Amino acid sequence: MKCPKCGENTSKDDRICRNCGTLLKKEKKGFLPFFGKKSKPANVPLLETTAKSTASAEKFKYVRMAAIVGVAAVVIILIIMLVFHVAAGKGRKQAEKFASYIGSKVTVAEKELDLHMKDSSTFHAVNKADSFDYIYESEDSIKVNEASFPEWAITVLKTEAEKIDQVIFTDYRILKKDPRGVKAGKRLDLDRYESKTKMTDVLDDLDIDPFRITYDVSFIKYEFRYYYELDNGDMQSVILNVVSNIDNKFMYSVSEDVDPILLTIKDVEPKIKQ
Repeated sequence: MKCPKCGENTSKDDRICRNCGTLLKKEKKGFLPFFGKKSKPANVPLLETTAKSTASAEKFKYVRMAAIVGVAAVVIILIIMLVFHVAAGKGRKQAEKFASYIGSKVTVAEKELDLHMKDSSTFHAVNKADSFDYIYESEDSIKVNEASFPEWAITVLKTEAEKIDQVIFTDYRILKKDPRGVKAGKRLDLDRYESKTKMTDVLDDLDIDPFRITYDVSFIKYEFRYYYELDNGDMQSVILNVVSNIDNKFMYSVSEDVDPILLTIKDVEPKIKQ
């Protein structure tokens, strides 16, 4: 075989002329992809690359699923907390409205607020544990050591002239998780606060919800129930009362160490006469 350009003898396997470099054979073009398979470059590790890609895709899928589950859990927790605070806020706002009628007739407050106070609670545990003249309570209930309580209650103490003397808001849900109240990391100390400090600052520092709020004509008393661990490992239950004036300025606080508050069926069930 000779080169068509220079006439030099070439081998049948030569693609180019060794003398002048002229192309002797043209490459055969393959068919379109959907008519036939193209040859793959030999230096590309197809199986290894595919395996790594598949592993990465699977890992990403699990990470994404875990992220979705985590976000969903956070949303559910936030919704539960929101429902808890909204429900508690409803009762507390009603108590604040009722407290604005201190010194007025109970019937006046009922008419203005469009609600009806009862002489006794629907729940025997409340009637046994608290002393009051009238009560307005949540229809929803909770269990504390098998005893039923309303989620919250507004109780009223009256004067002999049938006028409102005190209004008390009680949030029984504080005891739902633990009858001792809220667990604290240490004993709560309010000695650093001076008289007439803003009560909002004191409450923000405590960072726990009050179990009971008492509204009086001259003061507001916040009762907190909590417990903390002593150095010997025992748990100490505490009732903390924080008092402010009607202008919401801190006046004083008193702490009382108590035995764990345990409400049982035996404590609240009505006694059967022999």
